[in-house]
Amino acid sequence: MNSTKTLLAAGLALLMAGCGTVGNAVVSDDELARKAAFALDTTADKVTVSDRTAEVSGAINYVATTRGRKHQCYITSMMGAVNSSAVCSGANSVNTSGKCNDLQRAAGQCR
Repeated sequence: MNSTKTLLAAGLALLMAGCGTVGNAVVSDDELARKAAFALDTTADKVTVSDRTAEVSGAINYVATTRGRKHQCYITSMMGAVNSSAVCSGANSVNTSGKCNDLQRAAGQCR
């Protein structure tokens, strides 16, 4: 009985570990743009998606650019089948200039 529960828990953990990777492969840039557009109060045709990465937790991180401003965004995904709304940072939170101060480095905003 305990071995069955252990195997079931291990299988569930392995399944959940792949959520971000599978979700990142299934969710399209168009869907990410649509979700970011809603969060940023614009339309999807004005949003460009770049720098996509997936986390084991199921999160898909990306940069949404609109009106010349870059925003760090993320959604959570359950294997691409169920996706959350986008959460996006304020304008120009992505530092691509290569010049960072200590505060930006501490906040993880330097690339």
